[in-house]
Amino acid sequence: MTVRVFKTLTMLAVSAGFAAAAVAQAPTWSADQTAAWGVVSQSWADEVAQNGKWPGAYAHENMVSWGEDFPIPRSKDSVTKWTRFEDTQGKVINYEISPVAIAVSGNTAVVNYYAVAMRQRGTDKPEREVTGLVETLVKDGNGWKFLASTSFDNGK
Repeated sequence: MTVRVFKTLTMLAVSAGFAAAAVAQAPTWSADQTAAWGVVSQSWADEVAQNGKWPGAYAHENMVSWGEDFPIPRSKDSVTKWTRFEDTQGKVINYEISPVAIAVSGNTAVVNYYAVAMRQRGTDKPEREVTGLVETLVKDGNGWKFLASTSFDNGK
């Protein structure tokens, strides 16, 4: 078996495992797991709509975020600054997010999921991104807020 075929089969098996985990977990979610996933889903809808609600309406004041594009974790203010800048540079033209696992303990939820997005800058050809994400949310008086976020490239 060639390395290319092996890699392709491995990626298919991993993708099928993610899909099965999401489908298997969703029917047994608690109210807190469902609410946390609802906040993650709506935050994506608002970010893609570029309506200014992300991250302000969703992020805890002490939020930190660290992804592959930044050398160190960033504060809520930095995430806001870069989100507004990126809004001027292009847009997401299609996306899908899928939960892999959601763990809740007390007032803390850890949401593991992946995203597939098509991004376009100006008239450039759209680019496909596949990202793994781990979001930590905490409950406050107004529901779930993002406290920490990390992401990693999951291939194209």
